[in-house]
Amino acid sequence: MRNILSSAFHPLRPRRIRRGGRQMREKRTAWVLIVFSVLLAGVELYIVYAAL
Repeated sequence: MRNILSSAFHPLRPRRIRRGGRQMREKRTAWVLIVFSVLLAGVELYIVYAAL
């Protein structure tokens, strides 16, 4: 879990794009977006419940 988050903020190292490399990167980007949105939703819920 921690690995996914830390890799999200580091720029990808430039390397030669192999066949299927693009798909891997897209999948990773999708996972990063999912994790980020879940974290955001959790923070939002926490703020809402704290305000009640």
